[in-house]
Amino acid sequence: MTDERFTQFVKEGEKAEPLGDGYYIIQSESGYRFGSDAVALAHYASAFVSKNSRVFDLCSGCGVIGIMLAIARGCAVNGAEIDDALCDISNRAVALNGLDGVRFFNVDIMSADTFTAAQYDLVVCNPPYYKSDSKPSTVAPQANSELTVTLAGVVVAAKRLLKVGGALCMVHVSSRLDEVIVECDRHGLTPKELIVNPNGKTFMIKAVRGGKQGMTVKVEDFK
Repeated sequence: MTDERFTQFVKEGEKAEPLGDGYYIIQSESGYRFGSDAVALAHYASAFVSKNSRVFDLCSGCGVIGIMLAIARGCAVNGAEIDDALCDISNRAVALNGLDGVRFFNVDIMSADTFTAAQYDLVVCNPPYYKSDSKPSTVAPQANSELTVTLAGVVVAAKRLLKVGGALCMVHVSSRLDEVIVECDRHGLTPKELIVNPNGKTFMIKAVRGGKQGMTVKVEDFK
């Protein structure tokens, strides 16, 4: 990629970091940066996505999960991020990579009527892990703690967006596993697969809208 294109899409204080195969993600050099859990979720969710899939990335941050899925599967992706600066970074990364059918929106996912209901095959989410009364991080605190969105809000939004038979794939901390399962079940998303990180700290879950009961549990390294 030419220096010209980097100059066009990457602002001062940001860096374009390689995702492989000539693709890049834009990140702030000193602000919010995505972590390994987001990458693991993108790899996990890609198994449930085809070229014809419509994917929605909730709490999308810099857009890394949705962008990785679009690169890997050629699927259409929308995303929602309440932080306007992060949303702007996401859309510039889309342009930098020349991705069609991918767009991120600067909206509050708690506004349930923002997007048409039951239009998506897969919803992915790497949400804030900790409750609002926890000590927020000094960098991008709303990405770390539930200052603008709750776990219940994520699940409600996912259910509304998903077609019947569509799935929510989410990563979260193990201390809140019981809450995740209860909220999914309460809102009609049946937990079907649980992947537990061997370190015991985090997990990934797949929950299907209108799915039959029965969940498999695995312990696997997050990749």
